Amino acid sequence: MSFVLHFSRGSTATIPHAVIEEAGFPYQLKPLDQATHEAGILGQAEIEVSTRVPALQDGTLVVFETGAIVLHLLTKSGAAHLMPPYGSNDHARFLQWLFYLTTTPKMAILEAVHPELWTGDWDMQRRLRESAEIKLERQCDFLDANLSQESFLPSGFSALDIYLTEFARWTRSLGQPMWLWPNIARIVDLTRARPAYQKMLEMQDLKWPTAQPKPLDWQDKINQYWS
Repeated sequence: MSFVLHFSRGSTATIPHAVIEEAGFPYQLKPLDQATHEAGILGQAEIEVSTRVPALQDGTLVVFETGAIVLHLLTKSGAAHLMPPYGSNDHARFLQWLFYLTTTPKMAILEAVHPELWTGDWDMQRRLRESAEIKLERQCDFLDANLSQESFLPSGFSALDIYLTEFARWTRSLGQPMWLWPNIARIVDLTRARPAYQKMLEMQDLKWPTAQPKPLDWQDKINQYWS
């Protein structure tokens, strides 16, 4: 079994990339600009989607959307430890928080950093950014109040910890990065110190922010989001 992860540096592909590293699966990384020229490997429809999101090639199967890629990886025996056992209460909680993370904080982060995806009006972008940061702060309050001591779930480290850590990294240029919340910070610190996460950063030529960022103008924030 070997995977091909079609990715864009620093994008949501970092999450399945870290999951693959945690599981120890053999794999290849291919930048999306390379993938778009490989119609013989990916169907044309999947190529078009993969220009926006990561895509995982598993034999003849191609999966896109980060959450779907992660759940597919977690069905493999080598990754079983990254999700609670199917049918358990913790498995239901895992799915609950996975869907929450991918539909709520992720969208607030995108609105804050890429408001131009919603409107071309500069004043509307400013207002969208401000409202998104307020929403994200409330969501962080909610997350922080529901986290376990050293992992997202009481049952231990899972793919949720990777999701949370990556979302925190993406907020480094916002007024209130997610690591300012104490319980989030504890989990983020533990996760980003893991060898698999460090390997993912190294392979994608990414660095963890070393200090609270100075205030940036919004164009700087957009430019630095994927770095």
